[in-house]
Parts: sequence; C-alpha cells; structure tokens
Amino acid sequence: MAHPLDEQGLLKTADPHGMMALTLDFPSQCERAIDLALTWRLPALPREPHLIVVSGMGGSGIGGDYLRALFEAHGNLPVLVIRDYHLPHCVDAHTLLFAVSYSGNTEETLSCYAEARERGAIVVALSSGGELQARAQRDNMPHLQLPGGQPPRTALGYLFLPMVVLCERWNLLPDLAQARARTLQRLVQARDRWSISTPYEQNPAKQLASTLYGKLPLLYGSGDYRAIVATRWKGQFNENAKQHAFANTFPELNHNEILGWVGAKRQANNFAVVALRDPDESIQTRTRVEVTRRLVGDAAEWHEVWAEGESLLERMLNLTYLGDFVSLYLAYLNGVDPYAIDYIDLLKAELARIARGE
Repeated sequence: MAHPLDEQGLLKTADPHGMMALTLDFPSQCERAIDLALTWRLPALPREPHLIVVSGMGGSGIGGDYLRALFEAHGNLPVLVIRDYHLPHCVDAHTLLFAVSYSGNTEETLSCYAEARERGAIVVALSSGGELQARAQRDNMPHLQLPGGQPPRTALGYLFLPMVVLCERWNLLPDLAQARARTLQRLVQARDRWSISTPYEQNPAKQLASTLYGKLPLLYGSGDYRAIVATRWKGQFNENAKQHAFANTFPELNHNEILGWVGAKRQANNFAVVALRDPDESIQTRTRVEVTRRLVGDAAEWHEVWAEGESLLERMLNLTYLGDFVSLYLAYLNGVDPYAIDYIDLLKAELARIARGE
C-alpha cells in the first residue's frame, strides 16, 4: 500500500495553490535572484558604511539573518536585523540600510525606511512593488524590483541573495561566485531527492515529516548559522503546516532549556527534537549535543539532520531547503492548505482599520 505522501492526485487536493511547485522552483529562483542583482545598475555608495541594517518582517526579514551569518564568516561589518517599527539609536549616516518588504506594504519596514531617511542613512529598498517602491521612487532612493506573485516565505532566494551579490559588488563581501555556483548545483540535487515525485522509501523529507506528524517539534540548531535555520524551520512549520514548533540553539539552550527536560514528561508526551547539525562543529558543540541527547533520553524522540556542502552558503541553503519540504509534507498530513494564512490576514485587516481611524 502506498504511503499517504505518495498517493496520486495528492497535490490537487492538498495543495490547490501550488506551494509545492513554488518550492520545487527554488533553485531556479535563486539563479534568477543572483542574475537580477548582477545586472542591476549599481549605485555608488556615497560614503563608507560602518554598519549594515536589514529591516524586514517574516519571510522578508529572514534573509537579513542569513546575510548576517555570511558577514560574520566573511565580512568586516556588523549586521543588525530589525523586526520592529523603529531603528536603534546607532543608525546614522554611516549605516547601509536594506529596507526589505516583498509586498512593499509592510508597515514596520515602511516605518524604518522613513526613520533611516530622517537620519541620513544609505538606503536601498527591495520589494516587488507596493508603497515601498513608490516612496523610494519619490525620494530618488535606489530600489531593486523583485518578481512578485508568491507568498514571501517561498521567496527567500529573492529576499536574500540580491543583498549578498550587492555587497559583493560593493566589496563589502569577498567574491562568492564559486560558492554561489556550487550552491545552485546542490539545491538542484536536493530538489530531486526531496521532491513529491520521489517515493517515501527514498525521500528523507517525507520520512522526517511522517515521523514528526502529530508531534511538537523542538528545533535545536547546533550554534552559528544552524540557529538561524532552526528559526526558519519554525516559521515554515507555523505558516505552512499550521502547527506549533519551537526553536533554540546550542550552546545557549544548555544554560536554561536543558533543565526543562527534567519535568518534560509531565507536560507533554509528544515532543520530538530535531537537531540541525554541521560536519565541522567544534568538539565543545559536539559534546554539548551528545550530552543533551542523553539527558533527553526517552522523554522525546531525537532526530538529527546534517548540512551538506563545502561552503557556508551551500550548507545554509541546503539545510534550509529541507525544512521547506518537510513543512509542506506536514501540511499535507495535517490536512491543511499550506498557502492559507487566515489568522495573519485577520490581524492585517484589524490594523488597517486602525490606520483608517475606524
């Protein structure tokens, strides 16, 4: 008997808006995003930035976290990611601010854009249109037009890679062309392994989703960029699968959350840990993960997923891409439409009423 995730016609009933098709397109999206930034008419930086700030929310903000990881490994500037209405006091004329909103209408990002303009920061806007594009054009600010027409959480390539390429072109990051090329190749290989057309028995993404079905996932990143990827997995589980998931990271969780496992059995019997790992973890990190696994014991299932690739960019996006597939397969098992975001739409409608003075 076929596994439920292998049933013919599954996408027609479980995914009427084509979220799987958008996910399968991700490697091509990344290639288009790179080409878009390489061919964009690059404005000269008016002065040397001392700080980079990315203003963005949700799917539009996670790209800033990935950019920060690259700068921590390869760059010389600090990167802050702001998920709020206001910028920190340190933002000034020597700040390069990326205002990122896929729709162009995210009110928090629009607020930060206005504050950055008031402080004389170097502002670059990225959106598929909307109010952010209109303001950038009005203010004669650089605006990189992104292709629109899909949920922001499926547009990570557009919301992350253009910033990388622009920073390379400004010599704020080293030339990552080789890493980018290898990353695109690995994403294509990963797509074929995790695709809906690959049977359950040969598909690690389907297998992990099936194991996590009905469970409360605790996503543990083994430090560094895996902490960011754990947060991304959490958001995808929330939005696509319509279920709770919680994210934390080593070594921080060993200073607090580890003690939660003492009484974990009294709270829930359906926890499942997914540890997101890297082949080059330090001996200290490996020890922390291994000891934590022993302490969790039989209080929860424990699963491990390892990043693949040579470069940081390759490993980061490879691990991220797996989580996208797992979240969709969980949505199908949960019997929910991965596209729908009814609660978010309701909240936006209420906020719009406030803006209209109702």
